[in-house]
Amino acid sequence: MSERKFEITDKTIVVLDLMYGEKIRKKIPQLRELIKLIYEIGSDYIEITEDLYKEICPLPEKIKLKINNKLTEITGNHNICENISKESLYINNNESIRIVGLDDIIFYDYEKIFYNIKKIFGSDIDMCIKNEYGSATAMSLEWIRSGGEKIVTTFAGIGGYAPLEGVLCSIGFLEKVTIRGNYVLFPQVLKVFEEITENQIKSNMPFIGKDIFNVESGIHVNGIVKNPSTYEPYDPGKIGRIRKIIIGKHSGVSALEIKLKELNIEYKYSNLSNMLEEVRKISTQKRRGLENQEIKEIYMKCSNLS
Repeated sequence: MSERKFEITDKTIVVLDLMYGEKIRKKIPQLRELIKLIYEIGSDYIEITEDLYKEICPLPEKIKLKINNKLTEITGNHNICENISKESLYINNNESIRIVGLDDIIFYDYEKIFYNIKKIFGSDIDMCIKNEYGSATAMSLEWIRSGGEKIVTTFAGIGGYAPLEGVLCSIGFLEKVTIRGNYVLFPQVLKVFEEITENQIKSNMPFIGKDIFNVESGIHVNGIVKNPSTYEPYDPGKIGRIRKIIIGKHSGVSALEIKLKELNIEYKYSNLSNMLEEVRKISTQKRRGLENQEIKEIYMKCSNLS
């Protein structure tokens, strides 16, 4: 996969339409922005329904759209090739073919299955792997490695598909393939996506979760300060995030020192043990890490006691 020879179609808009219907039609400006951002982070094509296309247009000319009624979908699992052939489908030459499913393919000889799929349909078939077993990203990459040319995704994996951001980052950070797309825009995409769905994704979701670069454990903080690659597989700035040191019940003196320096607080080392004890007590009571202002207040309290 040293050179890019594949394309990504994102069907987030189609899934949103299926899940939310008329509700999202009240949010046409946000949908336009989402389409623009999904293209800018790296999707080659944006799939859309014909009805929504009429409502959302015009869009910037550079954005390539696919109308989803011009394809034939084949749904199946690992044995999809056993009783099917391209000829048996009577597919119109103007239509694309898409395989949807293959959730369980990770439990079988997926290289052989992909080989048989390409033998029947060719390598340019749309591959839309679902994510029941949490392996859609990995299997989408295996499809590309096997010579597959097209994969289908959704942002945040909505609808149970391979997550766009996971595929993009796996290609970029693991495979080291340079593709068109600005990952720094991930937080903006997430913001618009959550405005449309009126739901927040899990804060620890890979690549787009708000808290994925939060670190609390003392040994982790020390390691990251000395050498970020110890615990971080890529620079947070590459996906528009910053590292955040959390002070809480798992923190140690070293982490507390680092946080106080970050807050430009001049401290006495002799005060840190008492302060850490207070930090752990309050953090346990609140069942969360402490905010910067709370840390400052604890410092002042412990300083006055010394």
